Amino acid sequence: MRISGSIVITLMMLGATVQAQNGREAVQNRAQINQGKRDLDRDIRELEAFKVKMEVFNRSFDARDGKINTLKADLLTDMAREVRQSEEKAKRARREIAQSSQEVRSERREVRDDVKDSNRGRYDHKDDKKDLARDRANTRDDKRDRKDDIRDFENQIKRADRQAVILKTMKTVNFSFDARGIEKSRVNRKLLNEFLETLRADVVATQREINEDKREGREDRRERKDDREERNEYDSPKKRRW
Repeated sequence: MRISGSIVITLMMLGATVQAQNGREAVQNRAQINQGKRDLDRDIRELEAFKVKMEVFNRSFDARDGKINTLKADLLTDMAREVRQSEEKAKRARREIAQSSQEVRSERREVRDDVKDSNRGRYDHKDDKKDLARDRANTRDDKRDRKDDIRDFENQIKRADRQAVILKTMKTVNFSFDARGIEKSRVNRKLLNEFLETLRADVVATQREINEDKREGREDRRERKDDREERNEYDSPKKRRW
């Protein structure tokens, strides 16, 4: 049975589309890993610096040092920077959700194509089943990756929002140690220490996201290999072998 020219052209176009999509995913994944590594290096340095400043602040607070508000002002500079960085991370996390959704849609198209292939009489049924099972597994992986990206985005938003609230509060705070102000000062010191905890949580989240991106990279390489093998499969002109 001869294969019509229109079918050949359609198959070639589908293969080219899948190949282009796979290439974009590989570039995006490498960019995410590299960005994550840069963020992690920077976040660890800034966390350590903020910890040192908080140790000085806490000692000054315990000693009822009159320089406490000068130390607070220095902390505010770092906090404002961290809020800006957290907001930028949230924007990138939103973009990653869009990229993950595109990957899911791409895999779903491949599954639909596998079903169509299976319904045509000239393909090997064993290969059809293998391709369909493989692409369905890839779709499940991509759905899990998108779920991870949504969780990362939601957690990043929570941290960014909480950091912004603490920063806004601390801008109006004046630490004092008299009878009327000491309790409020203790509450506000807890807020500063809570901000420090958000920085620690951010480092842990970035480490986890890098590991997720590396796993996605391994899965994408496997998917590209699978797609190459599927494109290279022999298209038998004979009837289906059951």
